[in-house]
Amino acid sequence: MGAPKALVHWRGRSFVGNVVDRAVAAGCAPVVVVQGAHPIPVDEIAPATIRLNPRWSEGPTTSLQAGLGGLVGLDAVVIATIDRPHLALATWQALLAAHAREPEAVWQPRCGTKRGHPLLFPGWLLPRVLQLAPTQTLHDLLASPEVAAARRVFDVDDPAVLDNIDSPDDLARLPA
Repeated sequence: MGAPKALVHWRGRSFVGNVVDRAVAAGCAPVVVVQGAHPIPVDEIAPATIRLNPRWSEGPTTSLQAGLGGLVGLDAVVIATIDRPHLALATWQALLAAHAREPEAVWQPRCGTKRGHPLLFPGWLLPRVLQLAPTQTLHDLLASPEVAAARRVFDVDDPAVLDNIDSPDDLARLPA
């Protein structure tokens, strides 16, 4: 991308700022941003808080665990990545509405026949996320029989759930 992806701008706001804005607008709270290799200015993520991940080089699972560490009593967590700054607010809202209907489920949006992001993990699953080894991924956890039985999808008309903005060409195809 030519710069740390979190700080790349789209529609006048950084990728991470766009994601935080949508999470907050949908009603997520608290919102936590994990900082790894590159500093994230606090003004880019207000009103979210930053958690540092000194183990970022060990893989994305450590970032997830850094973000979850110290959060207690949550009935669910939305796990969102910064490479989808263009997710529709309606998708965020549908994710939270799905959770309200069935709060013990793991929720994931589906566009067409493919599942995408962000994911919503219920509170009962968070200790298992924290126990993952750095080499394990959420896919490993989602494939376990107990978690697979709790997985649900909801349909959206938002191709951004399947999209990763990873290159300048990807960024150029986003609507201005």
